[in-house]
Amino acid sequence: MVRFALLSGWHVHTGWFAGELLKSGLGQFAVVWDEDEKRGREYARQFGADYTSSLEEALGREDVDAVMVECPTTRHREVIVAAARAGKHIFTDKALALTQEDSQAIREAVEAAGVKLAVSMEAKSTAPYRYLRQLIQEGKLGRVTSGYFRRAHGAALDPNMLPAYWFDKSQTGGGVTLDLGCHGLYLLPWLCGEPVRVTSRMGELYGTGSDEISSTILEFDSGAIGTAFTSFVCGKMENLLEILGTEGMAVITGTDPGNYRMLLQSDHLPGFETLSPVEQEWQDAEYPIVQFARLVESEEKSLPDFDLDAGCQLTRIIAGAYRSAAQGCTVDLG
Repeated sequence: MVRFALLSGWHVHTGWFAGELLKSGLGQFAVVWDEDEKRGREYARQFGADYTSSLEEALGREDVDAVMVECPTTRHREVIVAAARAGKHIFTDKALALTQEDSQAIREAVEAAGVKLAVSMEAKSTAPYRYLRQLIQEGKLGRVTSGYFRRAHGAALDPNMLPAYWFDKSQTGGGVTLDLGCHGLYLLPWLCGEPVRVTSRMGELYGTGSDEISSTILEFDSGAIGTAFTSFVCGKMENLLEILGTEGMAVITGTDPGNYRMLLQSDHLPGFETLSPVEQEWQDAEYPIVQFARLVESEEKSLPDFDLDAGCQLTRIIAGAYRSAAQGCTVDLG
């Protein structure tokens, strides 16, 4: 059983991820630290944990093996570096950090302390995306030449969907591109290869004070090109992934195992000579927080899909996208 400190309940994923951890039986919470005492005490009550207003006290406890970082993204460097120096294993919500300088400071602290770190890139647990990646690795689509990912919902339209502070850049560090958009910014490299250049355009339609809609083009070392579109001004929660290769293609829609739909064409799979539905029961992999709890209790050093390298790559892409949008240019990611 891994004993956790919850480092803030700021992130909207906190209850969801904590619930999955507790349901797994692999972890429990010993203490909650939160900048907001009311919120922190409520989570502590829910988890049967202690509450403290002192980050140093939470990290100094001997009954804490690991931390779950759900604090404002703008505080990630401060909190994660402190956790590493305290010798605690680290699970953090995305994004790892806001700048390459911050992600490098985190890397140095984690490697110096010899602790394990995982970043929640939960879309990589999605069953049809994992199946598609397997097909790509097996060459069933030939050479991947392009990808498109769209994730959208109506947070800028519905004032009750997310907390008001979700649009406060002093806490979030960015808008929809950083938040919802990051799923495409880590999925496309996972499927298409190493990103080398990024070009992004962003817009604000409803006066939230941050980007509410964006389209980001990623160029990969393989020559493939991918587009990640994201929006806070869509009437419904919506996901779509499309991958094209020289010998096949795939289109995936849906938001959970109950409504996933996959269309597949492959020159190498009988029955899929033309674009056809994949008929199967979909079961997602364990959530990253559960995989992380297993990692802490194992001899393994990292989770390859969620590790420090993946987190630093995502930070590099996000920072490049915002720079591109601000300057109206293409940014090299080397």
